[in-house]
Amino acid sequence: MTKLLYNLMRKLLFAIAFVCIGCNFPSKIAMNGSGGRGAYNIAIQTTNSEEMLLNLVRLRYGELLSFLEVSSVITQHSIKNIVTVGIPIPGFNKTNPANLRGETQWQSQPTIQYTPLQGGDFANQIMQPLNIETIQQIIYSGWDIDRVFLLAIENFREFPNLHREGLAPKELKRHKKFHNVINLMTKLQMKGLLQVGIREEQKNDSKFRKLQFAVPVDNQYGKEIANMMKEEKTADGRYIINISEGFDEYGNIGILPRSLLSCMYSLSKYVMIPEKDIKICESSDISKHKISPKIFKELLIIHNSNRKPKDSYVCVKHRDTWFYIKDGDIHSKKTFLLLLELYDLQSGRSKVQGPLLTLPTGTG
Repeated sequence: MTKLLYNLMRKLLFAIAFVCIGCNFPSKIAMNGSGGRGAYNIAIQTTNSEEMLLNLVRLRYGELLSFLEVSSVITQHSIKNIVTVGIPIPGFNKTNPANLRGETQWQSQPTIQYTPLQGGDFANQIMQPLNIETIQQIIYSGWDIDRVFLLAIENFREFPNLHREGLAPKELKRHKKFHNVINLMTKLQMKGLLQVGIREEQKNDSKFRKLQFAVPVDNQYGKEIANMMKEEKTADGRYIINISEGFDEYGNIGILPRSLLSCMYSLSKYVMIPEKDIKICESSDISKHKISPKIFKELLIIHNSNRKPKDSYVCVKHRDTWFYIKDGDIHSKKTFLLLLELYDLQSGRSKVQGPLLTLPTGTG
């Protein structure tokens, strides 16, 4: 009987230690799995992409935009240990007079808080033109200058960035020059020969900011750019091209960045709507526009389907139709990611927040 009590006490001590260990769970449990930090990160990223795509579709249908911002993610992790001890009647089990069983249950209870983005502050945020610092920043972060300019720039000096059919010959010629300039700059960028900076000038009581480009004088692409921009100023073997933000002191057009809303509106034209909704949108489908591919470059294509697509990078359902970007369409995905990055840069300016919406996500 003494041996029985000894074995029982030893296993009870083990059970106590097992329960105490349960008070502190490994970091891998908190990071991985359905209730881990990585899962929440992916979920928030996915919903952000879906929200942006939905708003592009809404613009295509002439509807109001709506944005929510994740303000906080609160989660409680717990481990529940269950220990049971069984003592058979002595004499019936000589090898193991006592037995011990244990069970561990892991629970995660997350709560995500959203803040509606609304009011005058948010309206200014999406309607205010991007500044040239933002343009420079995203170019230096690795984005191709042609993609940045096609999405975010309305005018580059007298060259307009037009995305519509039926252009007059004069407009078409200036539109071609816009593409020619940015294509040449992209070629220099790929070779590491393009420099982009910000220059500030003080004249009388006014300050002027300029986006400065430096291209090599001994390169054919650089010579063509300088010729198209009518620039002859050189320094240290480079053509120096200064483009005023907005208008210069003489009222000439410099570089006119778009607002975030304008960027979204230009991309909404690439939403391919179903035949049943063409009359609702009061315009023909973008896929039916007859524009020369040498001039008109589609930044992305948003497809539609009656069923939820299996090969989508991001998809949303609107008006009983699924809209999506194909996972294999790298060109469209890059443009969509650039739009999200511009949105993040602009949303960082907002200081006023609306009421919190606390949405529990259940247990996992």
